[in-house]
Amino acid sequence: MGRLVRDVLVDAPTVSPKARGEDIYEMFSEDNDLLVIAVVEDRKPVGLLNRDQFFLRMADRHGRALFSKRPITFLMNKEPLVVEAGTPVEQLNQLIVRDRPSALMEGFIAARRGEYVGVGTSFELFAAMARDAEERSHKLASLAEQLGRARIEALAASKAKSDFLATMSHEIRTPLNGVLGIAQLLMATGLDEEQSEFVRVINDSGQILLRLLNDILDLSKIEAGKLELDVQPLEIRQLANDTQTLWQGRAVQKQIAFEIDVQGENGRTFSADPVRLKQVLFNLVGNAIKFTEQGSVDVHLALHDIGRKRSVLRAEVRDTGCGIPEDAQKNLFNAFSQADAETTRKHGGSGLGLAICKRLVDLMGGTIGFRSTEREGSTFWFEVPLKVDAVDLAPSQPQIDQTISETPKATDEIRILVAEDNPVNQAVAKGFLKLKGLAADFVENGREAVEACKAGDYDLVLMDMEMPVMDGLEATREIRSLEGSVASVQILALTAHALSGAAERCQAAGMDGHVAKPINKDALFNAIDDALERRAEARRNAA
Repeated sequence: MGRLVRDVLVDAPTVSPKARGEDIYEMFSEDNDLLVIAVVEDRKPVGLLNRDQFFLRMADRHGRALFSKRPITFLMNKEPLVVEAGTPVEQLNQLIVRDRPSALMEGFIAARRGEYVGVGTSFELFAAMARDAEERSHKLASLAEQLGRARIEALAASKAKSDFLATMSHEIRTPLNGVLGIAQLLMATGLDEEQSEFVRVINDSGQILLRLLNDILDLSKIEAGKLELDVQPLEIRQLANDTQTLWQGRAVQKQIAFEIDVQGENGRTFSADPVRLKQVLFNLVGNAIKFTEQGSVDVHLALHDIGRKRSVLRAEVRDTGCGIPEDAQKNLFNAFSQADAETTRKHGGSGLGLAICKRLVDLMGGTIGFRSTEREGSTFWFEVPLKVDAVDLAPSQPQIDQTISETPKATDEIRILVAEDNPVNQAVAKGFLKLKGLAADFVENGREAVEACKAGDYDLVLMDMEMPVMDGLEATREIRSLEGSVASVQILALTAHALSGAAERCQAAGMDGHVAKPINKDALFNAIDDALERRAEARRNAA
């Protein structure tokens, strides 16, 4: 059951409206942890005193002389946010984001049928959200274990399992979009050090949930034989550079050495799946850094020719970490398996990473293994065959485009429509667009989106796929069938569907792209920029 407002109240004193400024000054000065004071008269809340705002007023020129002897009513917030004590915290968060963002800094008052109950602060809200995210993480890890134990039974009902995973992914990603979205919006505000730490915990917990969810879906697709390799040209030097870029910062943070060397590359290119190859290598490097407290992590990439057009890539990741106990080594590549309970408690994780690496390497026709000595370190390695690619991947010099890029209209004239039925996701979308200096109209289902497009000249539609009355796919097909320029409006899908086929279904319905939930701010902004540029180009061509 979710927490209620009464569960996140702080123990703060109350004063009457007749209290003087000097009395409040002493109360705040004597208790450095006191953030807010409620002003109550006849059991009714009449105002709120925020520590930071109070001291700013008192520190102003002649502030203390002006307010020390006066009633506190001259310094209090006379219209604080007042909410019922039985209101769910999630609903309070929506209210603050939508209508009263100032309450994040000022605090709020809880009442029961108009009578004062207590006060709350942003710190308590952040802490409650962090606890909720941690509880969800534990629940999802427990669910992952249940899925593992039910694997044999699920093989006989693969269709039911696929439907369940699709539903689970969608239902978890939807609230997770709210958690990570609000965390990203908060990071863009002026937070102090302690507040930033609370938001970081929320964001990190959400990312753990998302990573675990993606691991479960990857494992399911591999076991169902539905994961296909996307073979593209690959440069080994680029693979090394990407690895260095991603993990160097984490190694520096832990104060351990991190080196990568490449042998036998000779500027050649190969055919492989770069994304899945990186997934395996990044997982091994991430584990090595995670389990190494001092010393070094070294990555060695070597190419060995086995014919005129074929080579084997051998990757070794060596660390000076804690090593793996001998009795735990035989199960290391099994799903949901870790070395011991202490490892899980100290370093976290679900035990899915190495299992997925094993299956991906098998899928690429290779082998994976390790050697380890407890308290001395480990070396994980894998070998995969690569086909030599004759395509020259040397980047060509880009041609200078003399055309002046322009948006369809001035920024304040860009018209955007958001079709989204979930209030939290609406708040997240509104916040992201505000950060980009954009505004939008909002509708709650696909039918309303079609009617809005008929009535207005929109440049871009952000369309949720799952909505009541009419879903996003059907709405897109109807918009594309309309007459005139409205049929060519740019449409980006906002989708919580992570299983294969979602992007293809969006494209088949006539959408111009899609952004996955939980929404990443940078990914959304890039997609919007691309869509508006396409819209601008279409207008230039039509002119």
